[in-house]
Amino acid sequence: MYQHDPAKIAICWPFLQDNCSNTAETCNLSHEPTPERTPLCVHFLNKGRCTRERCLYPHVNVGKREGVCRDFAVLGYCERGLDCDRQHVRECPDFAEKGTCGTKGCKLPHVIRANQKRRAAADAASATAAATGAIFGVASRAGDGKVESLGEVANDAAMLTAEDGQLGDEFISLTFKESDSEEESESESGDGDGDENGEESDGSGDSDSEMGDLEVNM
Repeated sequence: MYQHDPAKIAICWPFLQDNCSNTAETCNLSHEPTPERTPLCVHFLNKGRCTRERCLYPHVNVGKREGVCRDFAVLGYCERGLDCDRQHVRECPDFAEKGTCGTKGCKLPHVIRANQKRRAAADAASATAAATGAIFGVASRAGDGKVESLGEVANDAAMLTAEDGQLGDEFISLTFKESDSEEESESESGDGDGDENGEESDGSGDSDSEMGDLEVNM
């Protein structure tokens, strides 16, 4: 069963901006800016460039930290305080880690950082390079790590024998080649036709000459 601990109450954000109309006694949130419940001053972390005279954010340099502390972001309190290895910021941890948030009606800010844009651009470039390599037919052989071009892979595929073939490898050749016997028979038939035509032409010539002789004799 959840037990309310008054020592682990989240910080009052309007109080940090000097804009809370309640007092520490009447406000439901904490007015004590401790490192366990208050994010560090980002201006101080930026080479000590904090110009506020009464800054309520802790001025502590803890070094570079990666990721968002889920306890601090969701609960508003982290027991580890300055010893936490993640950032104490008011930001959606799921969106900061994955770039998406599955919580419906999430009230935490979804911050798009510059490193996320660079990571997305790098992923897109990698995907484009992989697609380009697939288009140009660069194949890598497992085992010896030899890289072959598409032409070499095609030559290797052409050298496969019928025993190496698999289902679906059958094909029907559409190239027809006439045998020598058919060519000889066609040439003989052509010669026969020529002889017959020649004989017919000679016969017709003889008949014409005979007709001419008859006409003269008459």
